[in-house]
Amino acid sequence: MEHFLTHDFFSDQQYGFIKGRSTVLQLLKILDDWTLQLDLGKQIDVIYTNCEKAFDKVPHHALISKLRAYGVDDTLIKWLQDFLCNRIQSVGINGFFSRWFSVDSGIPQGSILGPILFLIYINDLPDFCGEDYKNISLC
Repeated sequence: MEHFLTHDFFSDQQYGFIKGRSTVLQLLKILDDWTLQLDLGKQIDVIYTNCEKAFDKVPHHALISKLRAYGVDDTLIKWLQDFLCNRIQSVGINGFFSRWFSVDSGIPQGSILGPILFLIYINDLPDFCGEDYKNISLC
């Protein structure tokens, strides 16, 4: 996390899970932006998304590629690969279990590391939204 904060890698639109950037601050900022746009007679379009299952959808290979692109140390990347990859899971219902399946995506939940890895994965999302969506706010 320190590497990302020191090099100012996190997007200005990112508010969740970063010290000093609460989701309450994000709501105040976006409300201020909307009020300004309305005062100027402009239209406001809003899309709300539910990120409830988002941690489960992060592809390991894409996250590792992003970590390399941000210059994360190879030793740390190897440790993170061990944390994320080569996991298997089975589903059990009423005492019956499926066969074991490889887990190719998802960040283990309930860890301190999970939200940080998710932030890294979605950090460049505003870059792909275009200039018309420069006020996009994440988490």
